Amino acid sequence: MYKTILYEVKENVAYIIFNRPEVGNAFSEDSFREIPEALMNASKDDTIRAVVLKGKGKLFCGGGDINQFKEMIEKDDGGIPERLVEATGAMGRAIRNCSKPVIASINGAAAGAGVGVALAADFRIMEKRSSLVTAFIGMGLPGDTGVLYTLQKMVGTSLATELLLFSEPVKGEHAFDLGLANKVVENGTLEEETWAFAKKVASLPTKAVSYQKELFNEFFYNDLEKFNHREAQSMHQASLTEDHKEAVTAFLEKRKPKFKGQ
Repeated sequence: MYKTILYEVKENVAYIIFNRPEVGNAFSEDSFREIPEALMNASKDDTIRAVVLKGKGKLFCGGGDINQFKEMIEKDDGGIPERLVEATGAMGRAIRNCSKPVIASINGAAAGAGVGVALAADFRIMEKRSSLVTAFIGMGLPGDTGVLYTLQKMVGTSLATELLLFSEPVKGEHAFDLGLANKVVENGTLEEETWAFAKKVASLPTKAVSYQKELFNEFFYNDLEKFNHREAQSMHQASLTEDHKEAVTAFLEKRKPKFKGQ
């Protein structure tokens, strides 16, 4: 049914599992279509009362596929198309618009767009060794998937700027202290702890929770789509720069990039 994800149901909890472990569960164009579709299915299914997002294998999600960035650079027009960035934003909005509570169970690292997806969720559960890595600036890009929007809401502009500019990994306990994680668990216990948390959420009055989420979205996320449109423009323009090309080349050559501000 799906190429890039698995959709599994355990009792009344739906699991959407990012299923590209060979590339660190990096998102592709198929991901941008399939993840919102799966969220919509869970939203419409009255038997589902909570949704869990997780990655198959060692990582939650490594963000974008750098090999695809390289292919885009080599095209005649070059750069990341705005429509693709808009699609990452639509993926984040699908998480916000899902009528059921969405829990990001962060195994390993969530990087780049993986952070954007995790921050769009209603809850985040991390192991002590799990980490959030914004990663975008290191690729010569400002950010997609609404990550600036959601991060600023959670930690304020100054700290969001620091986390985005320096991209230092924020591990479980630090993420909890910053308000980015709702729960931090011992290493090796993420699956069982996520299940217990999901069951607790699923035991709540689902319709009331849905109405509450609608209010959050209407009054506190009401300009998210407009933001997604602007970030798509910024991402496209940044992807045309020499610094982005250098970042992609350096990543593939496994060396540190040398940015020139161009």
